[in-house]
Amino acid sequence: MMNERQVTRQPLSPEAVLPGTRTGRMTCPLTEAAMNTSLLTNAKTWMIVDDNEHLLMAMSAVLANLTSADIECHSSPQSALAAFAAAPEKYALVITDYEMPYMDGVALCGHIHALAPHQTVFLATGSGVFTEAAARHAGFSALLNKPFPLAFLRQALRENLPETADLMTA
Repeated sequence: MMNERQVTRQPLSPEAVLPGTRTGRMTCPLTEAAMNTSLLTNAKTWMIVDDNEHLLMAMSAVLANLTSADIECHSSPQSALAAFAAAPEKYALVITDYEMPYMDGVALCGHIHALAPHQTVFLATGSGVFTEAAARHAGFSALLNKPFPLAFLRQALRENLPETADLMTA
């Protein structure tokens, strides 16, 4: 199982399939049209953490259409925390699942905030355990209940990242 994937911009067709390398990095194909319609031109990286690799790649594809930022995917909270600790200033956004082996999303959020107290962290979960108020009390900037509509993600981005204020409302 890979612990980390890096989404990089490559002029590839959507049909291209690129296997992960031994380092766990993978290039996610994007069309030129998708890159040109990005809603945000932020140079910082957005990190996604989810132990379900199918959901991880699906969310990275959705986010890649909303931003020109690099999307960094981690299938373990430990690898995400190590990457974050190495360069906390690199990240504009972290989106994490709640239920993961060895460390849940609340613990990951706590570790991230210990390193960077003002870091924007979204909780994306299908557990049904959290209310918006409980997620905020746990340190999250937003709660995304899986499966969440794209409009909810856009609203959370607008409310929590000032540079996304001009996101389309569709």
